[in-house]
Amino acid sequence: MRAFLLLLLCLLPSGVLAACGGSDLRQTLSPEDRARITASIADIPFKEGNHWIATKGTRRVHVLGTLHTNDPRMEQITEGLASLITGANALLIEATEADQAAMQRQMGKTPSLYLITEGPSLIDRMGEEDWARVAERSAARGIPAWMAAKMRPWFLSVSLSLPPCLKQTEQAKNGMDRRLEALAKESGVTTMSLEDPLTVIESLNAAPLDEQVRQMHATLSMTGDGDADEFHTMVGSYFREEVRYYLAMAEQRFKAETSLPAPEADALWDEAMQMLIRERNREWVPVIEATAGDRIVVAVGALHLPGQAGVLNLLAKAGYSLERGAF
Repeated sequence: MRAFLLLLLCLLPSGVLAACGGSDLRQTLSPEDRARITASIADIPFKEGNHWIATKGTRRVHVLGTLHTNDPRMEQITEGLASLITGANALLIEATEADQAAMQRQMGKTPSLYLITEGPSLIDRMGEEDWARVAERSAARGIPAWMAAKMRPWFLSVSLSLPPCLKQTEQAKNGMDRRLEALAKESGVTTMSLEDPLTVIESLNAAPLDEQVRQMHATLSMTGDGDADEFHTMVGSYFREEVRYYLAMAEQRFKAETSLPAPEADALWDEAMQMLIRERNREWVPVIEATAGDRIVVAVGALHLPGQAGVLNLLAKAGYSLERGAF
């Protein structure tokens, strides 16, 4: 599920896309593929837009799609959204900086959350040929093979989703979420988490290790030399406010390139969307509804906005009217 994990978890340093190069993968689509993707998302509600305004009575909820990676273009966008934040009763984001720090401290105390602490390592679980590929790609990203062998498959997959040309820095964490949170803090606006970030890790760890390894086998073909192109396309789709189109591209590539039979590939993709998007969206809406005040800003990963089970459609079902706002 590499393409999706990029959108959800990646940390991309400022200006790195230019350093890495990369091409827009949309330009490589055949007319048939382009038509298939367009048709697949034709009826998806709210498939475009990074800013929507939900209104019910006197209550206005500004829903912003974010990217958890830094990019210099975000500075101007943040300036344009500043009045929304400073005039809000509360800002809701997936996890505040304080809650993320608490999660990291917990992970430090509990290595089993992200490491294989007992039983065979990935060297023994994956098989010689596939492990050689993983070790090579890990080394290219500065991860020694012995360390990669001890990582839980989901954690290693996230690490391998980063192209080798990228280097993590403190500035890498300054994505749209953090920019908006910093603005709220400066303005004295309450910022709250929509969820405990540990719940996401617990969900990723829910499958037995052998099943995680099986899934990693199935996605190895999608972690390779095209990573810079993947990043370029992903970030470009965000600034075009078309992340749902990108996800449809990623889904098509995954199902074409995976080693799994088609029914298993469909099930694996749907399981990831259910766990990482749909279930979380449904849990967030009651939190949004329970937040006091008539001026609320919700800033979450852009992929949480579109779709039947997207945050926007769930708010519509809760009685809100929706209109697209400027981004």
